[in-house]
Amino acid sequence: MLASVKVMLLRDRSTGFYLCGEVPASPGDYVLVKTEHGKEAALCLTSAESAEDSRKNAPRLLKKMLPEDIKKLKKLADEEKSAFKIVNELVAAHETPLKLAKVCYTFEKRRVFAYYTANSRVDFRALIKDINARLHSHVQMVQVSEIECARVIGGLGVCGRPFCCTLFGKSRGKTLRCANQKATGPCGKTLCCHQIKE
Repeated sequence: MLASVKVMLLRDRSTGFYLCGEVPASPGDYVLVKTEHGKEAALCLTSAESAEDSRKNAPRLLKKMLPEDIKKLKKLADEEKSAFKIVNELVAAHETPLKLAKVCYTFEKRRVFAYYTANSRVDFRALIKDINARLHSHVQMVQVSEIECARVIGGLGVCGRPFCCTLFGKSRGKTLRCANQKATGPCGKTLCCHQIKE
């Protein structure tokens, strides 16, 4: 019987289902998964359950992280902080009209992602060339909206719980009417808990 678990990629906090195979993953476990970008770290969110037909072609978990993998993950987090500073300095040097939100590596550092917000389309071809030269890794610029930015960065809301966009992947309503115009979150939008469907 095929079993699957729901995991959250640490890179952008996106969620998806992965087949367990022989990996005994439980909620709270850090696991390695394979994406189109290579090996990436993720957090297991659910217990294993029988895979629905729609998930039978889902990617598989590679392994449950060992102590040495966790140690590498912590080292990567420190390197990402340094990379963020470097990319931010290059953005300023090129006078590129964007706001950097987060910089993160895949587990094997074959690719670095730079998440940013911008009010218009940005030409960053020269910027990318300099980033690649400084970080010695292929950079992928990813434009996100303000709400997506809050999800990617993560954090706690005024209620003390993780942002709704982190828990649910997006704002909890599509067509919304504001119940309290002054109650805004870090994304600059009305708090999800203050939004009601029209």
